[in-house]
Amino acid sequence: MAPLEELQRLWQSQPQPAMAAVDSHGMKDALGRFARRQNLIYSVKAALVLGLVWFCLSIVGLSALTAAGAALLAGGALAVLVTDWRNQLGIARLDFTKPSAGFVDSVLERLREPNAHFRRLLWLHMIPICAGLNLMLAAHSIAAHATATLGPFAGYAIGMKLRSKRYAAEYRPIVERLKAMKMALEERPQ
Repeated sequence: MAPLEELQRLWQSQPQPAMAAVDSHGMKDALGRFARRQNLIYSVKAALVLGLVWFCLSIVGLSALTAAGAALLAGGALAVLVTDWRNQLGIARLDFTKPSAGFVDSVLERLREPNAHFRRLLWLHMIPICAGLNLMLAAHSIAAHATATLGPFAGYAIGMKLRSKRYAAEYRPIVERLKAMKMALEERPQ
């Protein structure tokens, strides 16, 4: 029995391979900060939309047509915000308590193109926005209608430029942490 006990003692005295730490709590904290920042950003955006609708309504005057246009405009703009807000919060609510390499890959794929969902639904959301603006400006010139129709698309183009800058500031640190987490998970012995 001595050789077996000696082998057991030698095996137990070997240094254990260092396992890379997977910082799921740090990731949860980072995503919590991300969610709070998104809540602030989208709350301000919603307040701006409602303020702009009220401002436009006060300029053109209140009538049944302008009220319907304002309702369409506010509904369409708030639908855009809520859809995008839910997508952002869905990223922030991911459960990192038991991460796996496949889970981290799926999160990385979702973060690579955060605007894809927004782009798919753009046309659906632009219809009530443009219709609402045109109803509010029913008594105005053709130039006003052209501006009301093209304005949201120009706003979309500017917004996408700003979102790319926001991506660099907000998503890139999370993506880097996820890549480090994935490497740690892949190095971990099974």
